Amino acid sequence: GNEGITFCSWNVKGINEPIKRGKVVAHLKAIKADVIFIQETHLKKDAEQGLKAKWIDKTYHSSFTHKSRGAATLFRKGILFKHTSTITDNDGRYIVVIG
Repeated sequence: GNEGITFCSWNVKGINEPIKRGKVVAHLKAIKADVIFIQETHLKKDAEQGLKAKWIDKTYHSSFTHKSRGAATLFRKGILFKHTSTITDNDGRYIVVIG
């Protein structure tokens, strides 16, 4: 049946540390969220790959130059979404994913 889409918003207060990041991603999988909005990722641009997982289809991230701020939007596999554009803040405070 059609169960709709489940949204989740979470201020993770930093997931730069791999063990914490793994626990956050595992919890998001367990609660079966379809579209996830994460605040305060504290990930640098080169660490954004850490938000990837087999069950996540699309990942969009806005980061800052230091290990602070950061926002991300994740889409579970199977969620129909056609990305057209992304608006990010140079200070890593927000991300707008348009589709």
